[in-house]
Amino acid sequence: MKVLSFGEILFDIIEGEHYLGGAPLNFAAHLAQCGAESYIFSAVGKDDLGQQALEKIEALGVQTTLIQFDHDHPTGTVPVTLQQGQPDYTIIKEVAYDYIQLPENPEDVWAVTYDVLYFGTLAQRTPQSRETLRQITELQTFTHVFYDVNLRKDSYTQEIIQESLPLCTILKLNDEEVTVLSAMLYGQKLETEAFARRTAEEYNTQVIIITAGATGCYIYEQGQLSFSPAQPVTVVDTVGAGDAFSAAFVFQYLNGETAANAAVTANKLGGYVASQRGPIPAYPAEIKNVLGIE
Repeated sequence: MKVLSFGEILFDIIEGEHYLGGAPLNFAAHLAQCGAESYIFSAVGKDDLGQQALEKIEALGVQTTLIQFDHDHPTGTVPVTLQQGQPDYTIIKEVAYDYIQLPENPEDVWAVTYDVLYFGTLAQRTPQSRETLRQITELQTFTHVFYDVNLRKDSYTQEIIQESLPLCTILKLNDEEVTVLSAMLYGQKLETEAFARRTAEEYNTQVIIITAGATGCYIYEQGQLSFSPAQPVTVVDTVGAGDAFSAAFVFQYLNGETAANAAVTANKLGGYVASQRGPIPAYPAEIKNVLGIE
């Protein structure tokens, strides 16, 4: 399986410490750990953080041939402060991943034929990166295109959402985002099934995944809504759990599992990551067995 993940590479800065992240990178890293050939298409600054990012990404087993060095903009950062134990963050603008471009020789991107394209919303906040994503979808055909809505404050618009939905075959969002998108797209608050049905019909989406936190997730496919419960875990750190869920779902679904069965495995990996420290913990034998990898 070959996966192309498009979007932000950034560092969360918590109490002076830098932690590499970004949903597209976390997704790519988890798929690499599953055994997929995983590529990240992004940009970092020509600075110390950019070099650190490249080295760490290589160590995660993610292919770095499509990471660009931007001489004019710094590597993405997100300063995080804790208010009574709850994180508050500022996503710095005008950073390298806001200016992702096609290479001068676009055929370099297509030296590999990818099975799936992953993208989110944050990296589309500027016209440059948004246009590059559109060009990618026009230049190559993917078996599936996975859109993880993943709304971040002050980093999305109705236009971005409406332009993104027609591109995907698989849509993932959480129950809170259902409320936001219902109001934004349809001018009313729709319940889970009504939202999924309308969105699938209007945008010809094959699978819609709606996560519901620790309780599990809903899957809407072929006009039917089902619920996959999650097993309780002791939560240590939820960062990266949703990205691990997405990676496990894609890995299982593209390897022939039904969406419902893929969701069961995705819940298990998401729960495991939430029970560990850090967004990309190593998988123990039990998780490898669940994923069907050695």
